[in-house]
Order: sequence, then structure tokens, then C-alpha cells
Amino acid sequence: MGLGIYVKDVRRDELECISDDAEDSFGAMCRQAPETSLRRGVMQYGDTMFNSYQLYRFVEELEALPSSEVTPKIQQVLDGARRAIRKSGYLYFVGD
Repeated sequence: MGLGIYVKDVRRDELECISDDAEDSFGAMCRQAPETSLRRGVMQYGDTMFNSYQLYRFVEELEALPSSEVTPKIQQVLDGARRAIRKSGYLYFVGD
């Protein structure tokens, strides 16, 4: 089982649940990210939460990826992050 990614609103109500794909493309992209990036902070075996302020930088990082590296799952997480920002919410990552 890979990462579970939850899009939450300002009250932390769940808006969407995203599971990583069979290839673990989102998790692998995070583990390969530069050490100073927010993506690198997503824990594979623990929980991580980004608030709406952090999500602005997270979205910038995902948008900066070469299009050849953006899998449908990474795009879905990017869309979820944008939705969380619009709701002044969070992305909550649950590792194995």
C-alpha cells in the first residue's frame, strides 16, 4: 500500500481521498526531490500535513516538474492541492 492523500477544508473535513498508483509515482517523485523541497518532507512511513500557506510552495514545485515526469496521479495531487488552497485547507499524507 502506498501513500494516502487527503484533501481537507479549513475545518479539516475530508473533501477528497487520493491513493498513490501501483507504481508509487507520487511517493517516488517525493523521495527523489531535492533535500530543500517540501516534496522531500512527505514521509513514506509516517504522516505529513501541509497547510494552505505551505501548499502554495508545494504547487509551485509540482508545476515546475518537466511535463514528462507528471503522471496522472501527480496531476491529481496537484489538483487536490489547488482545491485545498481554495478552501483554506490542507493536504494530509498518510504513509504505510
